[in-house]
Amino acid sequence: MKILIHSNGPMVPSGYGRQVKLLAPRLQAAGHDVAISAFYGLSGSPIMWEGIPILPAGAREFGVDVLPYHAANHGAELVITLMDFWKLAPVAESLQKLRILAWLPADCDPLGRPDLETLIRSGAQPVAMSHFGERVLTEAGLSSLFAPHAVDTAVFKPPADRKALRTELGLDDFFLIGICAANRDALRKGWPEQFEAFRRFRKNAPEARLMVHSEARSGNGFPLDQLAQDMGIADAVIFSDQYALVSGLMDDQMMADWFGCLDVLSACSYAEAFCVPLIEAQACGTPVITTNGSAMAENVWAGWKVMSDPYWNPVHRAWWARPSIDSIATRYKYAYDSWKSEGLVSRREQAAAGAGRFGADDVVGRYWLPILEAVGALDACTEEEEMEAGPVEHYDAQEAEDVREIQEEMALEAAGVESWDQL
Repeated sequence: MKILIHSNGPMVPSGYGRQVKLLAPRLQAAGHDVAISAFYGLSGSPIMWEGIPILPAGAREFGVDVLPYHAANHGAELVITLMDFWKLAPVAESLQKLRILAWLPADCDPLGRPDLETLIRSGAQPVAMSHFGERVLTEAGLSSLFAPHAVDTAVFKPPADRKALRTELGLDDFFLIGICAANRDALRKGWPEQFEAFRRFRKNAPEARLMVHSEARSGNGFPLDQLAQDMGIADAVIFSDQYALVSGLMDDQMMADWFGCLDVLSACSYAEAFCVPLIEAQACGTPVITTNGSAMAENVWAGWKVMSDPYWNPVHRAWWARPSIDSIATRYKYAYDSWKSEGLVSRREQAAAGAGRFGADDVVGRYWLPILEAVGALDACTEEEEMEAGPVEHYDAQEAEDVREIQEEMALEAAGVESWDQL
């Protein structure tokens, strides 16, 4: 099948870029003809990457002006979008001519109104990346498929010599809390809440340090270095090398080492559709602290959950979850007490043990290949009917449910079981 993936380029060290990097070559290896439409990370001319053509961004954000043309150029029988799907609203009707799997970040409850409207207008089939997303899509009247995000477990794994890594940084005697998050808006990632929680916690933990892997200054986000100064914690906050970060010079192994050095990762956002750093950290043997809301709640198996209050998002016209500062600070203390008593050792083992199900090979084999086989099977059965019916004018919930049933049957057959309870 000819497939176009529309997202960040695979060379971009962002959450979406890493997912494209993991997915595209595996689909290619499975016999599909894959191309990538990179609305971020490439401009001006196409390039080849690992035998896969990458088509560049257009003049408008999120590739709204070039997506249909890139699909036609590749002869795409299927387009997989990995992005905020509502950003395609300006061209939603024209997307009806394409078969689209919208692998979209659903992080609101209920499903954000802009996403819902764009899905209906485009006729795209949603693919949830979390069970939370699957639920809110279903409750919105859409029949969703499911494929989680993945990590490269050959790289993201416990460090061979964790003590040596920490000693190299000169931080072996410190309690290290890490935050790995984009700094692209002033709200969602909960920067002030986590910085203030660290300030309160550190009063009784002077050996604590806050490792921040993010841009210290960002046009649309917080001036994090200034925020640290304002909160009186600048002497205990350690930012990742800013040049290496913005230049994309920190490869996956460097990130795995960074996660592996930490004592705990703090990911207390208002909303997350998946939150890959939670999985990457735990795969490296690092426990996590995260908000008990949206997809975050289901992606922690070694760590602590933070209480929250409802927060109405007027853009998405739906609820997020505001993390409690006191609850974050309390969880920092729980982790700190475990560190002092050597209790984190067992949590690190638990963290690494639970990450295998998110390995890229397993995710592609268990979820994506059955999805694509199901879509191909439906195409073979309904091609004549579709030619008679013309372009799709609305979301076809029954077709989505048929795909889901075929996907489940194929996945169970591939695993050699009759139900997932047998695994």
